[in-house]
Amino acid sequence: MSEFDRKIITDAITRMLARREHSYNEIVRKLKQKGMPIEDFIDILEEFRTADIQSDARFAESRARALYLKGKGPRTIKLDLQQYGVDEYCAHQALEEIDADWFESAKTVKIKKFGEFYETDYAARLKQKQFLQYRGFYQEHIDYAVSSD
Repeated sequence: MSEFDRKIITDAITRMLARREHSYNEIVRKLKQKGMPIEDFIDILEEFRTADIQSDARFAESRARALYLKGKGPRTIKLDLQQYGVDEYCAHQALEEIDADWFESAKTVKIKKFGEFYETDYAARLKQKQFLQYRGFYQEHIDYAVSSD
């Protein structure tokens, strides 16, 4: 690989990471889409990782925080991080780092969509529960959010 190719690859990785955090697998996928052979950039990407310029842990935390602030539940966040190639340990650490109150988050999401009142109609409560389940909350969070307390 020539010095010119190395500079192009380094610049591409730097531009990606300058905009936002990226997971290791995400950078590999994007570089392959640009037509760069994996053997040309994998060593350079490892240098970025070793220098802690690229970090899956930082990516996972920033992504988890962004999804939490959008009203997503822990199940959805874990699945999203898995799609980016973040390992289960990093995903778990990211959820711990954001220090989320999932019960209050579920209640806030429910109130934003359906209002504060307690729904007595079974079909309407089921609709609320399904919505919260779709958003990625676990059953105990959903039960808390739609309860009369």
